[in-house]
Order: sequence, then structure tokens, then C-alpha cells
Amino acid sequence: MSALPFAFSTESAPAETRLTVARTAEAAARDFRNAGLSLVARKPLYEVPELPVGELIRSDEELVVRLCRLPVDLAAPLLRASLPALTPQALLALVTATGEAHHRLIAARPGLDWRVIKALIRTQNDSVMAALIGNPALSFDEEDQLGFARRALENADIRAAVLAHEGLAVAKSQVRLHHGADMGHSNLKLIALVRGGEAAGFVREMARRLKLDTPGLGRVLASESAVPLALAVCAAGLDRVVFLHILSVWQGAYEAAPQMTDGQRPLVLSVFGLTAADARRRLALLIDQAH
Repeated sequence: MSALPFAFSTESAPAETRLTVARTAEAAARDFRNAGLSLVARKPLYEVPELPVGELIRSDEELVVRLCRLPVDLAAPLLRASLPALTPQALLALVTATGEAHHRLIAARPGLDWRVIKALIRTQNDSVMAALIGNPALSFDEEDQLGFARRALENADIRAAVLAHEGLAVAKSQVRLHHGADMGHSNLKLIALVRGGEAAGFVREMARRLKLDTPGLGRVLASESAVPLALAVCAAGLDRVVFLHILSVWQGAYEAAPQMTDGQRPLVLSVFGLTAADARRRLALLIDQAH
């Protein structure tokens, strides 16, 4: 019988032997059936389902895109890597298929294609836009810069990023056009001193404006904390956007610059909830304590 789990030829065996084998095989088959067993080959314990045609991976590019769509902690090394498979088309697919965390990593990549840049801008996400502006390897056309300027009018962090950028002339002109009229000449002078690398001049002008001791103000502004600088800027009637710009320029020019980590940022920026008079009073107290 073909269903038996063993097979051998009895063609050359005597008739009596062939009859005995046949009866033995028949009995074995009957015993299997009576025990509820089957002589038919069983299915494998594990079956690998067939993937739909649309789920098949046909190229390295498709594989990398699939891996980059994993949770961002797993995808980050790939998104930061310089992989040939991460073509503009692959990155556009990722922008469509992922969210903010992935978009920020894509925005930090060097040499992004203009189509990818515009796709990221169209997400209208402020943190993604700030990541794009903060990427020194990218260049932006006039349309991109006008988009940055529109967001800068509503978002202080975008405004600070635009003002701190070495280029973006169109965006900066739009921001200054809307905010420059509200800023007095003396305040513009303070910003110009910092941009020109005149730290001592900035301290003198700020001390004169706030009627504070110049050497004492210089000492507290040279500390590692960014709080004294925030207090000085707030006391001068400037907002946190100008402070963030001044801080970034200051840090770029001086090694012993005040620092503001991500953890310290909320505390430092809370200074701008004070009135100018309260900020000056607290700054004066810090100067007295530094003697």
C-alpha cells in the first residue's frame, strides 16, 4: 500500500512470503486506523504564510525604507548613516510614512534634495523646521525662506534660529521688517555689539542702560549659567527670541560662554515671565552676591 510509512519490493519473494507481508501490512494499517492515527503525511508544525505581492521586498532601497520605518530608537542609526539606498525617493517615502521624530533626523542629514526639504517644510512642524534651519549643510531658496519667516512671526524658537543662521537673508529681512520697528535704537545697538564680537562694549552698554556696576555685571555674565544673561536681556526690555540669538552668538565667539542645556532651558526661559523691573532687581542681587 502506498500510504504505508515503509516500502520495499516483494517481487522476487516466494508467494507465501508475499502473502504474509500483505497481511502484515493490512493489519498494521488497521491498527493505525483503530488507534485514531493516520498514515497520511502530517502538515508541518510551522507554516510560513505567503506575503502579499505588495509586501515583498524587491530592492535594497525598499529594505532600507522598511527598516527606517521602525520606531525611531531603532531607525536612528540608519537615518543618520550615509547609505546609497536612502535616495530622495526613499526619503520622500519616509516623510510620508513617518512622524515628527523621524522627520527631525531626516532634516539633519547633509545634502538633502530640494524635494525632501520642501516635503519637510510642508509638515508645518516647528521642531522639524528648526532642525532644517539648524542644518549648516543645507541651502534654501526664496520660497523656503519666506515660509521660515511666516513661522518665525508666530514661533520664538524659529525666529531665534533664523536670526542665528549665517545666511537666510530673505527670511531675516522679513523678520526684521515686522519686529525691528518695535525695537529701540539702543536695543539694536546691544545686538550689534554682540554680533560684532564686542563683549566688553555689550557689558558697558547694558550696565549703562540698567544703571548697574559694569565690572560686577561683567563677572556674572561670564559665569557658566545663562540666567544672568537672560535677566539682563529681559531687564533691557528684549524678549526671549533676542536672548536666544544673543546667546548663540556669544557661545560662538567665546569659549567660556554661558551654557544652557535642554534640561536648563525651561528654567532659563522662565525669566521672560518677569517684568523688566523684577529682572533688573534679581540681576542686581546676583551682582551683590558675586562680590
